[in-house]
Amino acid sequence: MNKLVVLGGTGFVGRHLLEARSELAGFDLVYAVHRSEPDWLLEADVRVERFDVNDPASLTPILGPGCTVLNLLRPDGSGWFEPAIVNILQACGQSRVKRYVHVSSIDVFGAAADDEVDANTRIDPRTPYEREHAAAEAVVRAVQAGLFEVVVLRLGAVFGEGGLNIVSFVNEVSQAPAWKLALRRVLYGSRRMHLVSVQKVAQTLAFVAQVPAVRQGEVVLVTDDAAAENNFGYLQDELMRAFGRSSIRYLPHLPQSVLGLLLRLRNISNANPMRRFREARLAEWGQPATADFKQQLHRYIEMLKEQA
Repeated sequence: MNKLVVLGGTGFVGRHLLEARSELAGFDLVYAVHRSEPDWLLEADVRVERFDVNDPASLTPILGPGCTVLNLLRPDGSGWFEPAIVNILQACGQSRVKRYVHVSSIDVFGAAADDEVDANTRIDPRTPYEREHAAAEAVVRAVQAGLFEVVVLRLGAVFGEGGLNIVSFVNEVSQAPAWKLALRRVLYGSRRMHLVSVQKVAQTLAFVAQVPAVRQGEVVLVTDDAAAENNFGYLQDELMRAFGRSSIRYLPHLPQSVLGLLLRLRNISNANPMRRFREARLAEWGQPATADFKQQLHRYIEMLKEQA
């Protein structure tokens, strides 16, 4: 069997990838961790190895010729990430891996001005987190063709069981006074949320690990932005319904330029409330249908309601 080595993967994306392992039937799955192992991974029927991000030699024996590497490690803005990526790529080269899939974030686009963003849009990272992602991507995309295949996946705001996205909105809708919710609705209106379900992410990770060929260093966006419901107003409506709050969908919205100005004053990199992300490459590869956005959002909201 081919080997798929997941670097990191101790967070909720890695957990859902493990739950989707049926889509990786052709792989011997290995989780390589560099910190503590969560209970779910300790209890899982999967091989787990340990390595040191500061020592390429500790990773080399875990890899091996012809394997695929899926890097789920995430930066925190403190500066450790880029040197770790350099070490990981060195180990990949020494082990003669086949493909390295680098999981990044759409946050790397930062203050890019385009209303519609795709893989070719010029990035403009501003925060330490965004810059750290960008620096790591630059190192990855500089790997020469012929050494091993490289592809970069930029994920949207991933939501699902075990994640943190949407949780703050749940807390607000379940506890905040009506006037605060109304003010938020008038201000945010139909601002795009760029959410993507963790189920779709796991399916896409498994798919990209197996596509026959990639263009060296290419970037692929993984979002659910094509869903019209992927906006603040819809999310708030569904949360209000779930928690038995009176609907406020009748309220008018301020012009999006007002929200854009406020976001700029707060030094938010993406000050364009209506920015959309577009991806064509997955369709070009022939990816099968993935988890439905609305269905996964409703399912997650109901789960959060039960936990509130």
